[in-house]
Amino acid sequence: MAATAAVKGTVFVVRNWREITIGIVFALILMVGLLIGVNTSQQQPIGNIDSPFGVANVPTNITQWRGLVSEYTIKYGIPEYTDFLLALMYQEVGNSQTLDIMQSSESAGLPPNSIQDPVISVNLGVQHFKSVLEHGQKAGVDFATIVQSYNFGSGYINFIASNGGKHSVELAQQFSLNQAAKQGSSCSDWRAPYCYGDYMYVQKIMKNLMPISVDGGNVSPLGEQPFNAIIQEAQKYVGWPYMWGGASPTTGFDCSGFTQWTFTKAGIKLPRTAQQQYDASSKIPSAEARPGDVVFYTGTYETNQYITHVGIYMGNGKMFDSNGSGIGIHDINSPYWKSHLAGFGRVAH
Repeated sequence: MAATAAVKGTVFVVRNWREITIGIVFALILMVGLLIGVNTSQQQPIGNIDSPFGVANVPTNITQWRGLVSEYTIKYGIPEYTDFLLALMYQEVGNSQTLDIMQSSESAGLPPNSIQDPVISVNLGVQHFKSVLEHGQKAGVDFATIVQSYNFGSGYINFIASNGGKHSVELAQQFSLNQAAKQGSSCSDWRAPYCYGDYMYVQKIMKNLMPISVDGGNVSPLGEQPFNAIIQEAQKYVGWPYMWGGASPTTGFDCSGFTQWTFTKAGIKLPRTAQQQYDASSKIPSAEARPGDVVFYTGTYETNQYITHVGIYMGNGKMFDSNGSGIGIHDINSPYWKSHLAGFGRVAH
């Protein structure tokens, strides 16, 4: 007759007393590992890892777990996602007192908040995020789809992959309705945006991330107040997908629509297209580029225009722009962007 031993949801089936002994020893090893994890979770943040999405703008009840999250993102080979996961954590738990700080119970097949050990919650949460990340990358979907899938489940990745590969609020709504119908739920009985999951999950997480700091002492030629106004507006749309022809929050944004809209918030009027913005700007050497300047690219798609893409220069080799991977902060020194660089410009204000 088989005996069963379990450790925190992990079940070991053993066939004889020798295997029972082995199972007990293995369980003790796991328990020691967890105790070690509890102690190391109090460490200071590990290193100063550059986040591609910005720095987590979250309260102290979340930042206290930075060391623990960093420990597991390093362990699982995704350290650049530490700040992103802190932003996700804040969306998941807010100011609640739960110790399932990454809400990992449900992804482990348990009732909500069953896990009340932060080490286990983070360990499982980072593993779950990595699995969703790898699934999404393999399926060729954008990062916003991967983010939404942490809430919806990996079925959303397959849904988006078969519907163009790019997340949108409309597709998230459709998926939510479809899943609710399968479960026999009527969304008319639910308060939007909650039907099945939260179809505004991406936007809620991304607003918890602040743009990467610009060069210390390298003041924007626009002035501190106008530059901050531009970036504060731009940050609202981090994680939104690129929308060809879009120039407002209602339609979404393409690259030049994004720069035009955000600069307007600082009282600066830009023409509509990337080529027109290039023509209207003063050209400057790359060595003189400062935060608030604009960076232009050529040949990113087939057209008779010389300039095909534009972004807001942030300093430190970063730009804030809307491109095929969505709206966010991107590295201008990546091989792709370096190969298409046309130059920098400065706009009048």
